[in-house]
Amino acid sequence: MHPSKVEALTREILALPEAERQQLAEEILPVLLTTRPGLAGIDQALQSLSDEEVDALLERARSRGRDLPDTTVAAVIGEALRAVRAQSRS
Repeated sequence: MHPSKVEALTREILALPEAERQQLAEEILPVLLTTRPGLAGIDQALQSLSDEEVDALLERARSRGRDLPDTTVAAVIGEALRAVRAQSRS
């Protein structure tokens, strides 16, 4: 995507009312986070967090009441991070 298009989309998103930006984030972010750049961004963000901040983030995710066991969540996150790191090395 051309940088000017990205800039135009960014301006358009920032111009939306808060409620519409929230709705857009809820619908679009899960899709973006499953892309290679999205996973790389997650990896980079996690590396910048302290152990306490990562623990707080994980606890927040656990508190959502999902029926996924911790081992499943850890396996999915681990596999995603390994895939991104392997791709960045090649």
